[in-house]
Amino acid sequence: MSKTTLHYIYDPLCGWCYAASPLIEIADAHPNIELVLHGGGMLAGESRLHMNAQFREHIKQSDKRITAMTGQVFGDDYLKMLEEPDLVLDSAPPLQAILAAEKEQKALTMLRTLQHAHYVLGLHVNDPLVLAQLAQDIGLDEMQYQKNYAHFQGAALDEHIGYSRQLLTQSGASGFPTLLVEQPDHWSRIPLQNYLGDSEKWHRFLETLIAKNN
Repeated sequence: MSKTTLHYIYDPLCGWCYAASPLIEIADAHPNIELVLHGGGMLAGESRLHMNAQFREHIKQSDKRITAMTGQVFGDDYLKMLEEPDLVLDSAPPLQAILAAEKEQKALTMLRTLQHAHYVLGLHVNDPLVLAQLAQDIGLDEMQYQKNYAHFQGAALDEHIGYSRQLLTQSGASGFPTLLVEQPDHWSRIPLQNYLGDSEKWHRFLETLIAKNN
């Protein structure tokens, strides 16, 4: 049986991507699915988020909805971090770390670790020192990780984000997360929102999808 390729357009600081992470883990673990990650840079570059009261309240309300729908945990230390007066959320450094980990076939492991560090532990995942520690935590070689991290600074990261956003536009979607299934004549969008918090329904959907693609 040939593998079905799913393209996951995400951002490490996107709350709804955190909501969808259990579904993505299930898809990645399936022996007949190949998962390809595309970081969209939602809060990178000029889109870096300088926290203010309005954004903070919007994020808190979204987080409550996510917990109600999926059971995903937002830790007390994360909530404390949101209250920091000069907090800046920047997707670029964590995306670099994920791309560096991808060189060692650990992209999704790094994404999962980053999400836990941010949403549960309240760590500043735009800090290269924090990212380097997380890389060690998942078993990456320190020197090789630093080399790969540096490689994805600047133009290489911009190119990756640009391609991810191109996929997003071509799919007709406008936000994160977006999951696409690659088919011979076209790519189709999978309505992830229909499966949030329902792993059994998601398992059944994936089996049907794989059967159709073979």
